[in-house]
Amino acid sequence: MISNEILQKLFQNAQNDLKEYWQDDSILLETSQFFRGTVPPSWKSSRHCLRFMMVFNTYKIIPEYCFDCYKITIEPRTVIELFKLMIIFERLDLPLPDDKRKKYLLLPDDNIRKCMVEIRPQISGSYKGFIYCQNLEEAQDIFNQARSVISGEISEKVPVALKRGCSEYPLLYPEYAQLDKEGRPVMEYRNEWREYEELAERNNLGAHFESLPDTFNRPGFNMFDARVMLTWLKYAATLGDSTYLKITGRPLPKYKNLKRPLF
Repeated sequence: MISNEILQKLFQNAQNDLKEYWQDDSILLETSQFFRGTVPPSWKSSRHCLRFMMVFNTYKIIPEYCFDCYKITIEPRTVIELFKLMIIFERLDLPLPDDKRKKYLLLPDDNIRKCMVEIRPQISGSYKGFIYCQNLEEAQDIFNQARSVISGEISEKVPVALKRGCSEYPLLYPEYAQLDKEGRPVMEYRNEWREYEELAERNNLGAHFESLPDTFNRPGFNMFDARVMLTWLKYAATLGDSTYLKITGRPLPKYKNLKRPLF
């Protein structure tokens, strides 16, 4: 079980370097998310998830690639639990058998994963963690192992679920996120959407996005990680989640313009 003292020391080590950001009232996508993991070849060749979202927003279709994307979703109940999940993701060990690793083209136990605070105005929830998988079978293999790790290191009451793709897609196509009683997806890709994907390709839609790195891993936590932690703590202060005080030891300024659908 991860102790609160570990979280305190982790943040206290970075406090002096964060002074200029304490009063910053901006909350940005890049400083609300913590990534770890190695980018698999299929992700590198598919360009960028932000491009797929641009295709969705432009043509109101779900790209074909996204129909094979599944994720383990963890929803910490407090910022304390979010910090603990971050530490788990930093040292994640998912003991898949060697034949499974080879099948999924993964480095050993190194799926892309992220922790974040939810700032999208149309998406509910506050604290979230994701382990990304390249297909449903892989997600099902990892789900029980991830749930066991979360239960042992944080709490068995932390919700852990298997979901499909990005949260924006079911807002327009609710059946996209649904699985039947056997755990199989309800919705399949619509062939008439292919012409829109080809149009996006011809128009170089999303070509300005930078390519993904080979890995999000790095030894320990750096200054960017510290800024993300500060964003989370100020977010918690804004939501009225007083558990953040167990990490900071003192009150933090709130985000004045942050609006969430649940409060």
